Amino acid sequence: MSKPVTFLQHATRHFRVGLVGLLATATLLPALAQAQGRPMERITARIDAGWRPASRTFVGTTTFSAFSELGKFEADYEIAQGVVVDGGISFLLWRNLAVGLDVSAYSSINPARLNTELPHPFFFDLPRTTSGVAGGLRREELGVHLRALWVTQFSDWLVVSFSGGPSLINARQDLVSAVQHREVGFPFGDIIFEGHSRTTQSENAVGANAGIDVDAYVLHRLPFLSGIETMRQVGLGVLIRYVWGSADLQVGDSPVDVDLGGLQVTTGIRFRF
Repeated sequence: MSKPVTFLQHATRHFRVGLVGLLATATLLPALAQAQGRPMERITARIDAGWRPASRTFVGTTTFSAFSELGKFEADYEIAQGVVVDGGISFLLWRNLAVGLDVSAYSSINPARLNTELPHPFFFDLPRTTSGVAGGLRREELGVHLRALWVTQFSDWLVVSFSGGPSLINARQDLVSAVQHREVGFPFGDIIFEGHSRTTQSENAVGANAGIDVDAYVLHRLPFLSGIETMRQVGLGVLIRYVWGSADLQVGDSPVDVDLGGLQVTTGIRFRF
């Protein structure tokens, strides 16, 4: 069995990835965009909502004592797609180079498949087995993303930016702490799964992010908004971002390296000043 990875090792690994993203954004993209337009506004803010389509799985085994023997149950967790709410602000520093700070929140409700071995009350080495599903397990992730951006304004209404940097992620996960069963009766060869107990763990992790943001400031061209001059500074945008991260959760008897983040696709409103 591989040794558990410490938080410091996680932080170092993902900080390096984030640093690579920062350097790539700050050094490589400018060379590719020398002939492209510089943004006219120095501050951009956005409010987004969207979807995280990626799913994650992890497994944990818990042992317990019953009838002078050890029993166990295995919980197979599946973290499904879920809603992402995202927002942030960026400041133009020099030419096309900007720096930004974003905050994102992800939440989903997921099941876990349970397989249990419960010792027999009279006979040693003759466990009874059962299976069941623990529903309603919540996964939440709150991310703070530092971004270096290379912003290109192709026209007065179209702005495209590439970004990358480190992320700080707080993950909260509901875990199955115990299972309950009902004895069928003599000779006690069968049991029926009846329910489970849960606990919640919270861990912090350092990760990385990279993405592309396409913004279109076209709302002022709509007939019912054309007379409002400030609508030239308001637009719509799409952000496609990937977040890397992982954390050690005490799942059962051993810590498990659980993946965080993933692909996020959000859309929303943009403001430029």
